[in-house]
Amino acid sequence: MSFIFLFNLVLSFVAVGLIWTIQLVHYPSMRYISKDKFPAYHNFHSIRISILAMPLMFGELVTSIMLWYQNFNNAIQTVFLVNLIIVVLIWLSTFLIQVPLHNALSKEKNTEKLSKLICTNWIRTILWTSRSILMILFLAFAMDLI
Repeated sequence: MSFIFLFNLVLSFVAVGLIWTIQLVHYPSMRYISKDKFPAYHNFHSIRISILAMPLMFGELVTSIMLWYQNFNNAIQTVFLVNLIIVVLIWLSTFLIQVPLHNALSKEKNTEKLSKLICTNWIRTILWTSRSILMILFLAFAMDLI
């Protein structure tokens, strides 16, 4: 098993834990922040979560590209291509959907945009969870566990 694969797998586990925490705790708790304190709270959340999420996302992207680029047989390369596609979809969802919603919320509390953020964040939650499951299955297969 390559170091790149293991690093990618660890990044996946950390990212999936982070996204589930955001989805089930952080975003819903924003509903309970008063309108006058919301911009400050939101900006604090966005800066701090970015410190955690951006290095994870960048590491996932780089290692996923490296895994896909390596010379494996067709079946293994297909698994790593699916993995890379999932990572790209996470990036697209983040920067085309969630970031614009966060930008709007950084100015003022808007319950409609907050609800949309919570709802659309399920895209990333499902994608990251699916990626972790794919990589666990690949590892189990590679170790002849399945």
